Amino acid sequence: MLIDNVYVTIEDGQLEKSEIQYYIEKIKKHSKGKELKSIDFKLTDDYVDLRYAFHSIPFERIRRVNITTFNSNRCVV
Repeated sequence: MLIDNVYVTIEDGQLEKSEIQYYIEKIKKHSKGKELKSIDFKLTDDYVDLRYAFHSIPFERIRRVNITTFNSNRCVV
């Protein structure tokens, strides 16, 4: 199911929509601006196991190598 643009999966039981929304808001509050993608609930008699994932942030990695100080003895060919 989809709640607040988050994919929700519940295993071994049922949760009220208000409970799901509570957990979503709590995770969003502590995620420092990351966008929540999905949350999985696994219910038992004693606890609730939560697993959640965030959308990836696209980025490019740029590496600069100073050619003048490059030591060829360290190079693996």
